[in-house]
Amino acid sequence: MPETAREQTDPRIIQISVFLPNRLGSLRQAMQRLETAEVRILGLNVMDSADHAVVRVVVDRPAKATAALRDAGYGSCESELLCVEVPPGGRSSIQKVLGALVGAEVNIMYVYVLLARIDGKGLLALQTDDSAAAERVLRARGFTLAHQDDLPDATDA
Repeated sequence: MPETAREQTDPRIIQISVFLPNRLGSLRQAMQRLETAEVRILGLNVMDSADHAVVRVVVDRPAKATAALRDAGYGSCESELLCVEVPPGGRSSIQKVLGALVGAEVNIMYVYVLLARIDGKGLLALQTDDSAAAERVLRARGFTLAHQDDLPDATDA
């Protein structure tokens, strides 16, 4: 079977990390900026410390989100994540993803579930120490990896 252009591109989604003061309402204000810019939040992870928080967010329109945050004075950066489709109700599906990566000695730096779904399947966002190896292993085990343009956008809401 011939390789398609889609199979030759990296299956990545964009994550935006926003640095916020650890104060009441700061997360809400930042997320309100995205909503005002008509950016749909598809995934959210917050890691806090005593004086600040790092908010990781996956959105439908990363460039628009980054611009909206920058214009509001927030510091942010973009990074790429792998996004694995997992069948609904598949407790073992997540275990299979994690097991495949452990078996290949790929370290998972962090993982979180996205709110969005593709064709009824859940989405697991992963940051690993070797995304190329993680991609190879997951594909070899039959997992489907999502691309940023596969994610539902605001018009799908």
